[in-house]
Amino acid sequence: MKPNTPKIPCPCGGWLELKKDKVVQEGIDCGMLNVEVCNKCQTTYLPEKSMLVVETKLKEAGLWGVERKEVKFWKTGSAVTIRLPTSLVRKLNLDQVEKGYLSQEGKHKLVIEI
Repeated sequence: MKPNTPKIPCPCGGWLELKKDKVVQEGIDCGMLNVEVCNKCQTTYLPEKSMLVVETKLKEAGLWGVERKEVKFWKTGSAVTIRLPTSLVRKLNLDQVEKGYLSQEGKHKLVIEI
């Protein structure tokens, strides 16, 4: 940390140190950016200017501010079928996908990986 730089505390009790590091978010390389890393727990935080760069890169890739879409569920025999919106199917090229993986993340969240 440079002299005269104010110490910023981390919730764990450590102190944040400003460093340059390669930032990859959602699989998108955002480049070498300023990051704040805790000297105790090693948690990384993005300062405002770095977060704006990440936001821009994710928006360009169509991954930021993606609106939530409603899906429909209905029972078919002993299984439940999920109906996905056509716009999402097109955007993700799901019409060509034959297999994926489903996992539970928390009490009310499902994750689908293709």
